[in-house]
Amino acid sequence: MQAQLVFEEKKEIKRLRVQNDLLSCYEDSVLSQIFSGKNDIAVLDIGCNDGIKTVERFSSDSVKTVIGLEYNSALATKAQKTFGNEKFSFYHCDVEAEGFSEKLRGLMKERDLQGFDVIYLSFVLMHLSDVMKLLYTLRSFLKEDGKLMIIEANDSVSALNGDKGGLLGEFLAILKADKYSGNREVGKYICDLLHDSGYDGIDIWHDSISAGKGEKEKKKAIFTTFFSYLPEDIALLIAAEPENEEYKAWSDWIDRNYKTLKHLIMSKGSVISMGMRILTCTKGEI
Repeated sequence: MQAQLVFEEKKEIKRLRVQNDLLSCYEDSVLSQIFSGKNDIAVLDIGCNDGIKTVERFSSDSVKTVIGLEYNSALATKAQKTFGNEKFSFYHCDVEAEGFSEKLRGLMKERDLQGFDVIYLSFVLMHLSDVMKLLYTLRSFLKEDGKLMIIEANDSVSALNGDKGGLLGEFLAILKADKYSGNREVGKYICDLLHDSGYDGIDIWHDSISAGKGEKEKKKAIFTTFFSYLPEDIALLIAAEPENEEYKAWSDWIDRNYKTLKHLIMSKGSVISMGMRILTCTKGEI
């Protein structure tokens, strides 16, 4: 996988909790329709982190088996220790490793699974070096009537009213160049990538996550989710490369503009919209 930070600190765990709660109102309605009328559902959750979100999203009685895969071994171990049971199992796995398919088949054999009814990818593709390779590989593990569900960022459609100085655009430009943030525009091209990888029946459920006038708590959650980690990323980058002029310029921008941007987002009359595409699709003919 491409360079990324693996967060285990209390502050980042709290940020992920806010993110999960924020996204749940967008994801839950999609999952409820996927689960409707079905039983004994098998789920593959790629990028399960510490397992909390996995358990929250897939505790439905309609779901029988959930396999969670996590790139970071410490988080995978924590997830298994905390939540592992007959229904949920968590494993350390790099989906871009050469032996990924064989490892997954072995895990499925242990659970007597022939395929998955749902394969779930939330902010995973943005960190891959070859998105189409994984999408094509996962196709063979999806049941004929199964659903691939994807949540990905698309900063190209993000917007903030009243931002006359263009601070949001400048912030997103730094975020785009931050090597820890991944490809922030995967959501923009994901439909084409899916078609080219052998998927069909694409349904786009949401294109953004927004908060308007008076939605103070939601704006706070959006800021925590999408904006709070960049200053920490920059501090880590500078610590690793203290003479890097670009990183210094980013740090200067944060010092000058971060609080102003937060004030704009949190102001009573603001409307903030962050590009975030949620979609589902099925296997197509190749």
